[in-house]
Amino acid sequence: MAEDPANLKSENPDSEKQRSWASVPGVSFLLSLFLMFTYDLVIWFFDMVIHTFFRQLTMRGTFNIPKKGAVIFVVAPHHNQFVDPLVLMTSVRKAAGRRVSLLTAAKSYRTWYVGVPARLCSAIPVERAQDLVHAATGKIRVENFGPENENVVIIGEGTRFKSEAMAKGLIGLPRYLGNAQIEEIESDTRLRLRKAFKINFDKPSEKEEEMICLLTEGTDYVVAPHVDNHKVFQNVFDHLNAEKVLGIFPEGGSHDRPNLLPLKPGVAIMALGAVSQSKDPNQVVKIIPVGLNYFHPHKFRSRVVIEFGKPILVTKDDAAKYEKNTRDVVNKLLDLITLRLKEITVNCDDYDTLMTIHAARRLYTSSVRKSIPLPLVVEMSRRILQGYQKYADRPDVQQLKNAVYEYNKKLMILGLHDHQVESLTRSNRLSVLIMFLHRLFLTTLFFLLSLPGVIMFSPVFIVARRISREKQKQALAGSTVKIKAKDVIGTWKILVALVLAPALYIFWAAVATFALVKFGIAGSVPKTLTFLIGYLICVLITYASLRVGEVGMDAYKSLTPLFYSILSAHRDILQIENLKETRRKLAEQVVEFCDRYGPSMFDDFDEFYNKYHGYNEDDDKIRHDTMQTEDISLSRSVSPNSVSLSNLSDIQIFSNAYDGTESGDESSPHSEDRKASEPEATPQPKEEQEAQLRLRKTKHSQVND
Repeated sequence: MAEDPANLKSENPDSEKQRSWASVPGVSFLLSLFLMFTYDLVIWFFDMVIHTFFRQLTMRGTFNIPKKGAVIFVVAPHHNQFVDPLVLMTSVRKAAGRRVSLLTAAKSYRTWYVGVPARLCSAIPVERAQDLVHAATGKIRVENFGPENENVVIIGEGTRFKSEAMAKGLIGLPRYLGNAQIEEIESDTRLRLRKAFKINFDKPSEKEEEMICLLTEGTDYVVAPHVDNHKVFQNVFDHLNAEKVLGIFPEGGSHDRPNLLPLKPGVAIMALGAVSQSKDPNQVVKIIPVGLNYFHPHKFRSRVVIEFGKPILVTKDDAAKYEKNTRDVVNKLLDLITLRLKEITVNCDDYDTLMTIHAARRLYTSSVRKSIPLPLVVEMSRRILQGYQKYADRPDVQQLKNAVYEYNKKLMILGLHDHQVESLTRSNRLSVLIMFLHRLFLTTLFFLLSLPGVIMFSPVFIVARRISREKQKQALAGSTVKIKAKDVIGTWKILVALVLAPALYIFWAAVATFALVKFGIAGSVPKTLTFLIGYLICVLITYASLRVGEVGMDAYKSLTPLFYSILSAHRDILQIENLKETRRKLAEQVVEFCDRYGPSMFDDFDEFYNKYHGYNEDDDKIRHDTMQTEDISLSRSVSPNSVSLSNLSDIQIFSNAYDGTESGDESSPHSEDRKASEPEATPQPKEEQEAQLRLRKTKHSQVND
């Protein structure tokens, strides 16, 4: 039997050292001070990095963050690899003064660029089975493979199962097509699976057809050892019972899907287990759901909204129920966590639908778009999406979706954005020409002002773009979950910039120092001081160029519709007018959709509508109890056939990013029950509905005027 490397690696070696040093009298206090100082220093540095990469970072619901006590931040979706943890830690430190220790994949923990700051921030490493996958000897096939059989017996040819595989470990197909857990190893050439490879024989996909072919004819394979997570759980229990803060991304690896990956029961067991082990009769662990909503997360100077949801309190009463009925309590808590995450995130079944929802939101808010802050933008997208998902089968809703999709597609072909359509005009070309020349002058001016910084920093942009694209290709090739692997681009742009930017500043400062000394301009100023001043000036030049360039970019983006308006022929003018008319009709239809179905779904629809027309940016308490409590499809329920919850070594903390399971999976044992029990919202009476619709249309047209 192969030795389980996780028995050694799951334990945090830094924690062991800290505990041994802490046993020395007086050292514990000094060690705590040192760890707090290093944490704050690292967070201060990364806060500058985050606010340089993102143009705007908005926090919402910070009043939900507890100022003291044990806290678990459950964060989703994991769309920006190593950037997501930085956004979480800097936001929590700034908003509530709490220090978050993250559960980090051991694979990343062992790299220098993640491991060093992770250690300084007291991260807890977690070994994942998919990170220990390696090729094995021989070929495998499934005995009597077919839809009528169990398909759990694996036959090997030239294999060495007893020495290369292990019970409870994984055996998988090449190219991440799928894997299964090993139940028992009978010989070097025969083993039994706990469950068969997941394949739909009735309507197999292209991937499943390839799996059927490989498992029938024989194929190369990979194995991974069983990971013992018992020590990790104990570390987490001790951490929480010391009234500290924990952060976890329960989806596991990052991804760029428009929906959440299924959640594993590990996060629920952490809270329940910590309270159960605590000797404090009043111990409470608070679970805070955190939603990350990015606007182009892979792009430099994009925007992000981080939203902190309502706390979920895990008390001693819950722990007592957990000890008596583990499965049901874990299921209920996991369902509640999933529900709260869905309340503060935008989740969609596919990318095209998500883009259509965003287009519908822009149509709805077109009249006062500039005055709407980012948190309200996210909330509107979420509500429109929920309304669409609720009534997606209705013909009028499908017709509206298709119309908005075609409109959005036409804008992409023309190279226009929705907010630019209303700027297109055929009247008074002279005034439009003057405006165009003015904007062109501003664009040129700001470009010239930012040019020194662009030239100085251009090597960073070029190298960062090239390396991030290469890493994107590697990540996409190694995952069946990612769509385009855009989730790794932002991380590698930042990592490359952190290495190259200081080197560039040193180079330019050295060149400036050499020139000043050579031509006698520096005078009696020491070379070291001249170099430091030059380094500082280089930093200021690039920062000033960044801010000036943003203003110029805003002016540049307004040139396209003006250019269309000036140079369009008569035929193009008609096309523009048709496009504007299409947009106007679609905007009315979207408003009608929201007004028709909104009141039946959201108790606070009228309050929310009024807030939309007179939003106060200081008011950060928009109600978002917008979900039906039965609509929970992302949590992976703990069924009787799953691993035993009494053995923490078998509990997965992260989702397996390579198992091909998507959040649209309907295999959950409770999914059909939830669908059957989901109440059908009843639309308002027709007369009342039409009266409210006329009133809101009048308000909407007044705002437009």
